[in-house]
Amino acid sequence: MPTGKPGGRSMLEGTARSITKGFEILIVVSLAIMGVLVFGNVVLRYAFNSGIAISEELSRLLFVWLIFLGAVLASAQRIHIGFDTLQRAVGPRLRRVLQVFNGLLILCGCVIFIMGGLAQTRINLGNVYPVMGISYAWLYGVAVVFGVALIFPVCNNIARALRGADEDLTADLADRIESLAERIEADEQQSGMSATAGTTHPGGAQGLPNTPAHKPGHKHPGDRA
Repeated sequence: MPTGKPGGRSMLEGTARSITKGFEILIVVSLAIMGVLVFGNVVLRYAFNSGIAISEELSRLLFVWLIFLGAVLASAQRIHIGFDTLQRAVGPRLRRVLQVFNGLLILCGCVIFIMGGLAQTRINLGNVYPVMGISYAWLYGVAVVFGVALIFPVCNNIARALRGADEDLTADLADRIESLAERIEADEQQSGMSATAGTTHPGGAQGLPNTPAHKPGHKHPGDRA
């Protein structure tokens, strides 16, 4: 008798979602720090003839990390640039085969990034930034993080294809915008219906008392002849 919940997420899918959420937070934090450093440095330079010493080096380092973390997010959400002409031209079974093959190629690239990143990190351990004073390994180590993190969403996509999920290689931007607009419109309609239901009395629309309609030719007891 199965013990798992129907429709429950697999461990691989849950790990991929957790990594995606963590990377989203890191990207937001990195972008915020970059904005503060660059804007603050410009204001200090032109207004006070001063500046933040580590602004240029730290912004450049954060920008590199932001690019690689964003690439992982794009792969997890299937919003990267892709050529899906061949995939759309074949049937569902062959389409899943192409998805698995594409995932295996990306995994090979992950191995290359991990090995190359480790080699460059070891080489640059002794080299430091002139102002920040930290090792250049922080710059080249992003390749290792990128290669390891990308494995999880790619393996998740491969597992979904093997389970029979027929999905596009990339999510069309227009379709994403249209689905988001439809979801926002549905939420607005639902909230409007809830507000209307909360202001309507049981006796009738707009809080009017529930009285019988005065039809022509019909006399009420209080009417004059």
